[in-house]
Amino acid sequence: MPTVNLLEYLNSRTQLEMQGEIVKPSRSAVLKRSLALATTIHPQFADLSLEELAVEVVGIELALEVVQNVYGNVHVMINPSYAYNTQAVVANVKRLHLLCQIVDPDFDSSRLVTKIPTTWEGVQAARQLKPSGIKSLATTLFSMEQVILAGEAGCISISPFVHELKTETYNGYKGSNPILGVCVQAQRFYRQNSLPTRVKACVTLSIDELIMLAGVDALSIAPTVLKELAGPERPQEELESMSVFAKTAKATEDASYPPYIDSECQYRVHFAASEGGKAQFKTAQAIALFCDAQTAEEFYVKSQLEDSSYSPITL
Repeated sequence: MPTVNLLEYLNSRTQLEMQGEIVKPSRSAVLKRSLALATTIHPQFADLSLEELAVEVVGIELALEVVQNVYGNVHVMINPSYAYNTQAVVANVKRLHLLCQIVDPDFDSSRLVTKIPTTWEGVQAARQLKPSGIKSLATTLFSMEQVILAGEAGCISISPFVHELKTETYNGYKGSNPILGVCVQAQRFYRQNSLPTRVKACVTLSIDELIMLAGVDALSIAPTVLKELAGPERPQEELESMSVFAKTAKATEDASYPPYIDSECQYRVHFAASEGGKAQFKTAQAIALFCDAQTAEEFYVKSQLEDSSYSPITL
């Protein structure tokens, strides 16, 4: 049965994950260290509020803490509030790379992948950054238009959200049908066009969906679903019959798509029409949820800064 690469993607930080981590008592030392460092280096980043800088430092600290225990890339998401501003995304990505070197001068920055929302502006930022050797992952992705744009821009990977992000953050929320087919089409498109971009499916809700995605390049797996993998084994024949990759390989002919990277108007028109507008809605919804988490993190960090005194430290 086809296998997927899990270990490379174990260390991935988004605003939603960080929001839950920084309030844990077990993370108090990391938070304290990050706030002290942010206070020290804040004069170098005068255009940022201290709390925004502190959130970025915490994100880097959390991402790098297990770097010795995993191979491959370390993923950190940009501030999602910049999703529709190309130059702000470029500046944010470069800042995250600089913060990595400040936090750990020995860290190999070629392992850092910045997660950028798959907006027109975000992907154009990834395109600008690629010649400098900076790697990008296109996240909040729900359509083939976004798949094509990200591949043409040189993103090293994409994260199709099988379900709406809200299904993970709001109990009882029922979204539209899962986009398992987009994962298959995306991987086929990249192979057909000799593009190195890899497909990392995420926001799966069950063990059955993981099995159905057997054959995808990589997966992000929620802890609740990960526990199910330890359950009873199923017959090999049953597992193979469930894979949407195996079924599609037999039943689908190669499809052709228009290029988008230099055609903003065509891209926006086609993306707006994708799934009758659902893809655009789901992307905007996911970005909004990440922005909410970013705001909550900054509010919490600001409260910690106000409650305590963080003296500059010696670097």
